[in-house]
Amino acid sequence: MTDLRGQLNDLVSDAASQAEYQHELALSSFTNAVARVMQEKNVNQSELARRLGVSRARVSQLLQHTSSPTLRTMVEVAQALECDVSLVVVPQGVRAAGLCVAEARQVGGSQSR
Repeated sequence: MTDLRGQLNDLVSDAASQAEYQHELALSSFTNAVARVMQEKNVNQSELARRLGVSRARVSQLLQHTSSPTLRTMVEVAQALECDVSLVVVPQGVRAAGLCVAEARQVGGSQSR
């Protein structure tokens, strides 16, 4: 039995649709990670907007997938949350998380990433 992602991949057969589908998966992975980090750090949309120097509406657009952020914007959002963005490229058929946001952690007095 294949997983849901595999079933969805099978439904999207042409290259253009497959690329769009993968794009949406990566964006969803990124925004879910950002929302998780925001919750963990008790950072609301207004605070993130202040840190980024943008409007709260812009942050809302990013989190609700009503805009497609550039990789630079993703990095800026992660940095505003004191995190890094990691892009993973894997062979087709291998399950990967896509883009993720990783929080820096203090280890022995130095930053570990």
